[in-house]
Amino acid sequence: MTILERYIFRRAFVYAASSLTSLVLIVWIVQALSRIDIVKTSASAAGNIFWIALMLLPDLAAGVMPFALLIGAIQALNSLNSDSERAVISAAGASQKVIARPIIALGLLGGLIMLLIANVVGPASMSAFQNGIRSINADMITLFLKPGRFEQVQQGILISIGDVNGATVKSLVIADTRDPASDLTYFAREAKIIDQDSQSLLLLFDGQLHRRNTADNSVSVIQFQTYAFDLAELRPATDNSWVRASERSTAELISPDPNDGLYQERPYSFTEELTDRMTNWLFAIAFVLWAIVVAGHPSTNRQGTGPAMAIGLCGGLSLKAAGFVVLSQIEQGFVWVLLAYLLPLAAIALNSLLIWRNFDMLGWAPLQQANAFLQEGIAALSGRRRPAEATR
Repeated sequence: MTILERYIFRRAFVYAASSLTSLVLIVWIVQALSRIDIVKTSASAAGNIFWIALMLLPDLAAGVMPFALLIGAIQALNSLNSDSERAVISAAGASQKVIARPIIALGLLGGLIMLLIANVVGPASMSAFQNGIRSINADMITLFLKPGRFEQVQQGILISIGDVNGATVKSLVIADTRDPASDLTYFAREAKIIDQDSQSLLLLFDGQLHRRNTADNSVSVIQFQTYAFDLAELRPATDNSWVRASERSTAELISPDPNDGLYQERPYSFTEELTDRMTNWLFAIAFVLWAIVVAGHPSTNRQGTGPAMAIGLCGGLSLKAAGFVVLSQIEQGFVWVLLAYLLPLAAIALNSLLIWRNFDMLGWAPLQQANAFLQEGIAALSGRRRPAEATR
């Protein structure tokens, strides 16, 4: 990079890092507060919940990084215009490539970080997070629930125990009302908390499952000898199904075990998770290219920085929303997997073409007409209100 390109890269990097820190903290605080009820049910959880919540940071950072890069790139380009540096660069005969190269380099750096998080750091941190929740729930059942009383341990989950001896629980009752279509009640003479493959499970022995259909109040009873629960969310678990697809390594997703319980029950979840890991980083490149399209041309201070940021965010949100929709449809067929790859690649190709053609988004005639119409509407509304305000 030249001195000028390093200057632009450093400026965009600082803005992007600041945006990333702010976005991650906001989302992380919301996620941590949503689990604050765990602290109320377990005294030991109060000391562990902060550390467990830290395990969410890698995935949160990867999730918001494309938007942080978009905001940082647009801010850097807008600041060049505000300080008249962009006009000087253009007057000196420098092409748009001088502006584009450091921004693209920033996008590639962000994409590589996202790829590393998705395939290495993310699965390990998510596994540590889920194991922490399982540990808290195990302590809650064996140490803090009072015999003979129903305690709400999660929203829609009530548990009552008869007696506790170490990891063994006598006379366990679990009432699960989270599904609006049916109410589930589990009765077990005995339950044990066991560790299997570094995961904590709650095994119920010699019991019954009562399922009540809320539509017609019909009740079905199922007798069981053993029944397993994943302690992360207290949901029924089959072989290895408590280990979510997000906790699996990329190698396991590419070549899953045919006998894996989760793979047998929901094979599309492996494809969806793998597709997400392989495509998410492409959005970082698409977003920085879009930033160049909307804010890479010289502009005057009269134009302001608002339109570029608004158009940039609207385009980024639309593209990311389309990506979420496509990922959610992967279970419908392989064609959605192809669309998941084609969507960011098509955005990259389109943005690259617009940059190559030196297309000025803010100078686009339809956009200028829409902006003029909006300003006229605002002026008309403000003009109508002034006489009314003067008569008060």
